[in-house]
Amino acid sequence: MRKWISRARLWSGALALACLAGATSASAQAIDAGDYVPAPSGTQLGLVYLQYAHSGALYAHGQKVDDKASLDTAIAILRYVGFTKVAGHTLDYQILQPYGAIWSGGSTASLGKTSGFADTILVSTLWLHENAKIGTYFGVTPYLYLPTGNYNHAQSLNLGENRWKGSFQAVLSQKLSKRFIAEVAGDVMVYGNNTNYGIASQTLSQKPTFRVQGFARYLLDDKNELNLRLMYVGGGRQTVAGLDQDNVTKTTSILGTWRTSISPKWQLMTQVGGDLHVENGFREGARAQLRILRIF
Repeated sequence: MRKWISRARLWSGALALACLAGATSASAQAIDAGDYVPAPSGTQLGLVYLQYAHSGALYAHGQKVDDKASLDTAIAILRYVGFTKVAGHTLDYQILQPYGAIWSGGSTASLGKTSGFADTILVSTLWLHENAKIGTYFGVTPYLYLPTGNYNHAQSLNLGENRWKGSFQAVLSQKLSKRFIAEVAGDVMVYGNNTNYGIASQTLSQKPTFRVQGFARYLLDDKNELNLRLMYVGGGRQTVAGLDQDNVTKTTSILGTWRTSISPKWQLMTQVGGDLHVENGFREGARAQLRILRIF
């Protein structure tokens, strides 16, 4: 057990990088229910996300090895979405800019803290099939993460990742009855190298990760909705200077959501959740998010 604890603490820098990647892109690949129901051409959306997450334990090979580790993230994301038509299909174009702070505590307090901008995210969804009459939608989305965020190789925690990332996602949304909707999403992310990682400025490489999300949506009325998301993320083994970090991701999480339209132009969404299982890294014990949406 002592060997596992020591090893887990040696991993903490790379594990923190994986945690922060998830924290700052929570409104990207980790989509919200209803994101793949397109708006009419010409619609523009402005969104603000306010997120807080607390991780209070460190895991290695599925076992808790440090219950005094602590990592907190507070992230705000500005997001713009516009809709148009291309060859008869709906297409949206998006840009997301996260800003926030991360700080560590407990046995991992030596990781320190940081604040600033995270990497800018460019997104575009193309709906290949839309049938509003029966409530069926299928869309595909490429994501591109630009290495624009604040990064200092001498710090253990950074908002920026100093590397390019790209992802491809596909989502199916199907109305099952007047009030029930089911949705499923899958994506694969690939990573460029961070060639200035750590104090020694080594090269960090990462294998692709894959994500599967399932949603159960219940429409209370024409203004309110409750939904539940289960998500699994796997893969992503990292190497530093060619040395295997043995930190493959196998994380299962849950998120509950209440969405309400307070006017024809304004919508609020509140969410709470956390991790159900973590194979390696920090386990997120609690997550809370507020999303404010304005239709233009």
